[in-house]
Amino acid sequence: MDKFRKQLDALMGANRNGELGDGPRTTKFTDSDVCHFYICGLCPHELFVNTKMDLGECPKLHSEHLKTEYEEAKKTKFYPYEEELETFLDNIVNECDRKIERSKKKLQESEDLKMRDDPIQLE
Repeated sequence: MDKFRKQLDALMGANRNGELGDGPRTTKFTDSDVCHFYICGLCPHELFVNTKMDLGECPKLHSEHLKTEYEEAKKTKFYPYEEELETFLDNIVNECDRKIERSKKKLQESEDLKMRDDPIQLE
């Protein structure tokens, strides 16, 4: 159900059903429930789907309309979203590098153990 709600939010906006009360509430790209990485052009949650590094589904709103608004607004005002995205991606790369190094170390240790246990060495 949440998946369909997210798709409808992305296509029609979060206020597609209309808010009751104070009048219509429009979502802005600066809102905390909007994926600021997505409006910069890349949501990291979409990078590693079905891998060990899968971050899961993004809990925030992805909207092409808000992405367009951001592209226009950043021409006149600075928003730190792109720097935040770069920092987040750097952290992901560092984590991947650590996992690779750990796997290489385990592989080397297992090969060393096999060589010690097996007195016959292949030439």
